[in-house]
Amino acid sequence: MSQIKPIYIILLLSCCALLNTACSYLTKNDRQLVYSQPAYGADRFIRIQGYNIHYVETGTNTGQQETMLLIPGAFSTYRSWNRMIPFLSKNYRLLAIDYLGVGDSDKPALGFAYTIEEQADVIAAMMEQAGIPKVHIVGVSYGGLIALNLATRYPQLADSVVCIEGGVVKPEKLPYHYWRKVLGWPIVGDFFVGSIRSGLFDTMSAKKVMGKAWEGMSKEERQELIHIFTQSNKTASRRAWYSMSQTFENSKDFVEEIKTLKTPVLYLYGEKSELLDMAEMNVRFFRTYLPAVEIVSFKDGIHDLELQKPREVSHLIIKFLGQNGSAVVANRHKYSAEIPSPSATP
Repeated sequence: MSQIKPIYIILLLSCCALLNTACSYLTKNDRQLVYSQPAYGADRFIRIQGYNIHYVETGTNTGQQETMLLIPGAFSTYRSWNRMIPFLSKNYRLLAIDYLGVGDSDKPALGFAYTIEEQADVIAAMMEQAGIPKVHIVGVSYGGLIALNLATRYPQLADSVVCIEGGVVKPEKLPYHYWRKVLGWPIVGDFFVGSIRSGLFDTMSAKKVMGKAWEGMSKEERQELIHIFTQSNKTASRRAWYSMSQTFENSKDFVEEIKTLKTPVLYLYGEKSELLDMAEMNVRFFRTYLPAVEIVSFKDGIHDLELQKPREVSHLIIKFLGQNGSAVVANRHKYSAEIPSPSATP
């Protein structure tokens, strides 16, 4: 019998290690553990509908500051907002959430389908239990869709909505279709997620998400972004990610309900976004049915504007909220002189 070559043994052990890594995440975080300390603010947990929800609170909670809820995109954690928090926390109490399925929040394998309406229901219950009457809701992509759904179905909870490339109109070409194919296979998907959790693809992930914007970034900015991806990827979950990749198929359509929305909405998108078709489809929808929505595009903007242009996006949010009766109206002028304005879409 021929001897097994050492290289095959190494490969086998590596595969086993990756599979073990993929399956080692916490589905139930009853001990309320955190993977790493936040760059800003303090970790908080709240138990809603039997689930442990993690969020990070920043800013001064004086009782007079308005509260802003930050919801990250698909497969992301609260750390997606790290680059914007220093700008927004000066004027607002910020709650940057790990919705169910990501970060240090629970990742239920059964009984939760990770639909948009389910996520919105959990957040609404979280606000009620925490005694938060109203918030400004800021969400990107999947998080932007949750923000719009929350404001539509729970209008009493939303002071305003800032949606970064989220959308209510189902696109013809669904995003994440490649991910869905891989994540749908237990062993193959577990191996894939194990590779992500191992850190092998952190730099590659950062480059892929940032696209051409990566070339114009400084070494410090690149390292900051890689760190954000590293920290977020460590808590990846195949089951949760797979369900999120099916968002548009599994979530309830609310295009008719949102047509009655009265909450002020700011919609931001990048003209260099890999999901530009979806963004423009939603822009047309807003122009037709919700003409009061303020729409702003960035000519060189990518999908994840919160990562690419934290200062500019923060400025726009502060200005938008000031125009809509926010308490920071007296402060917004100090930002406008420092930051060039992107393109306003009429």
